[in-house]
Amino acid sequence: MERPPPPAESPAAPPLGPWPRRLTLLLVAGGLLAGGGWKYRTSRPDYRLARGQEAVRAGDTAAVRESADRLDAAGHADHAHLLRGDALLAFGSPALALAEFNKIESTGPLRLRAAALSGRCLLDLGDLKEADRVFRFVVGEQPDHADGHRGLAAIAYDLGQLGAAVEHLERVAALDPADARPHRLIGLIQKDMASDAAAEAAFLEALRRGVPAALDADVRVELADVLARQTKFADGLAVLDGGPPGGGDGPAAVAGRAACLRGLGRPTDAAEVLDRGLARGPSAVLFRLRGQVHQDLVQLPAAVACFERAVGLEPNDHQAQYLLGQAYSGVGRDADAARAFARVEALKATLDRITELSREAMAKPWDAAVRVKLADRCDEMGNAPLAAMWRKAAAACGDSPR
Repeated sequence: MERPPPPAESPAAPPLGPWPRRLTLLLVAGGLLAGGGWKYRTSRPDYRLARGQEAVRAGDTAAVRESADRLDAAGHADHAHLLRGDALLAFGSPALALAEFNKIESTGPLRLRAAALSGRCLLDLGDLKEADRVFRFVVGEQPDHADGHRGLAAIAYDLGQLGAAVEHLERVAALDPADARPHRLIGLIQKDMASDAAAEAAFLEALRRGVPAALDADVRVELADVLARQTKFADGLAVLDGGPPGGGDGPAAVAGRAACLRGLGRPTDAAEVLDRGLARGPSAVLFRLRGQVHQDLVQLPAAVACFERAVGLEPNDHQAQYLLGQAYSGVGRDADAARAFARVEALKATLDRITELSREAMAKPWDAAVRVKLADRCDEMGNAPLAAMWRKAAAACGDSPR
């Protein structure tokens, strides 16, 4: 097996901003090596390494140190480096872990295991280009390496290569039938790309496989949203009703339930759900939906008030701006309506540009300039977390496209 040049040392990178989709991906990428995918031989160094990695998972640093020292004393330095690197990575020191993996001299299976862990270190350090090189080496040597595909999916996702991310996630899902998280992320990607039927199928498969309890309510809300977008309102309501008790109190869950009730011709029920949600705190999406229910009931002054609240909370919500323009027209406030519709056109132009740049980013995986432009447009839309993600991706691309 050809041995790749050791991964370059990378300085610690600042953490990404609080972008929910990035956190979702880390849940998938965080499965790297945690699933016990390595098949240890029964030889003594592998046994000691396995015991040491059990101590890593248990957070027992003393036991890890003892196992590594015994491996060293028995002449199994590469096993010791692998164990120490695994522990350093698990305990939050990816740069030090990478240094340990780089000391491994073996060119056999041990080196492949170290390479996969090195890729995880590089991901944590934000060095996407080097991580991509390492994970491609891993899957080149072992095409069915689930963790290698997890890593490549994480990189593709962070770079905006959504189609490539889906391909790697589908490989992970095929290789690890017990893992529901890849299908959840596939669903989110397809939802963002307005492929609602594909998103529906992915979310259903994630629920069938059994998502972690902490994610069950979120996946149901996401599924209900794409069902409502396909006018499958009864199905969406059934999905929400099948969730865990207390899982439907957040704004997204309330909005999903209200949208389904409204679609089923139950505006009074939708209004009650929305009013309870708004009593817990203001929300742009809930005010927008409440305004739509007022419109359904021909209560135009109340609709105007709700849309104004929605726009006040989210000035760049083009849908709320459009509905506000309609409501202004309905009550005879033509000048206000004209201003609202002009704002809609400006927002639409920015959104169209974001769509165009996103397609360009997918065609140019390592082009920093297009990602900087995307960050600027996201700033225009007031989406600071997404803008920060694109700037992080641009920095990871380096100066020259690849």
